[in-house]
Amino acid sequence: MFDSYKHFLETPGYNKIIGDDYLIVEFKCPIKEELFMAWSECHSVVYVLSGKKKWITPAAEYLVKENQSIFVRKGAFKNQQYFEEGFCVLMFFMKDSFIKKCVEEDISREIIALKKINHPDFVYPINVSESLNALYNSFFSYLKKDEKIPQKILELKFREMLLNICTDRTNSDIKNVFYTLSQNVNGTIERIMEEHFMYNLKVDEFARLCGKSISSFKREFNKLYNISPGKWLLAKRLHMARNLILNTDFTIQQICYDCGFESDSHFIRSFKNQFNMTPNQWRNSKKT
Repeated sequence: MFDSYKHFLETPGYNKIIGDDYLIVEFKCPIKEELFMAWSECHSVVYVLSGKKKWITPAAEYLVKENQSIFVRKGAFKNQQYFEEGFCVLMFFMKDSFIKKCVEEDISREIIALKKINHPDFVYPINVSESLNALYNSFFSYLKKDEKIPQKILELKFREMLLNICTDRTNSDIKNVFYTLSQNVNGTIERIMEEHFMYNLKVDEFARLCGKSISSFKREFNKLYNISPGKWLLAKRLHMARNLILNTDFTIQQICYDCGFESDSHFIRSFKNQFNMTPNQWRNSKKT
């Protein structure tokens, strides 16, 4: 799994601005595969400068082209790339704490009119108005400057961008998502685990998604489920795999990929340990 936030935060060579709870980066995608899995512990605003890319979630697919923009909630997803034209993007990563600060300090007057969303989508298209387009492009002067720019200026510029998005009536859903996230910083362990168990994330990466240290995550997880995260993940993935084997014609390799197993051999071994037969044997036994 491509850890996008950590990669751009730690890898030199990108035009980027690093804040305490945000990251702004301009880049061409470093992944060479047409279809790949990625995840981020931060939410992000994406503005495509050239080319196109597709974000794929369990619920929908979003093709984003030049001069288009989306908001992506933190978590895992699939990306499909198109190599016939160069892809370049401007990304604004932000932690839960940054969104909470922006909601409380910048759109607090509108909170009465805001609505909490029980099940926010992972991707929301952003209407790029003339003023928002100008704001996106204004970041290039900061990204290309050699001298250090005061963090306060950059933070205010970032917050101005989010405020511009929220005050556009076309983006009312995103404004409500920001409000929802600000009311539930880091989300809940239950929601994050149910949304992401089918992705090949490690236990420490689930902890980062929840905004917790690995020790506190394991401790709280055990209180909730009375089982370790690793055993819970294996059981959920095997249950999903068994349903796919029974109800689809997907290959075993495809099911392994869709259920978050590290490899075919790991999946087959785990399945056999649980059900005393290989996935193919189990599928054939149900057919007969």
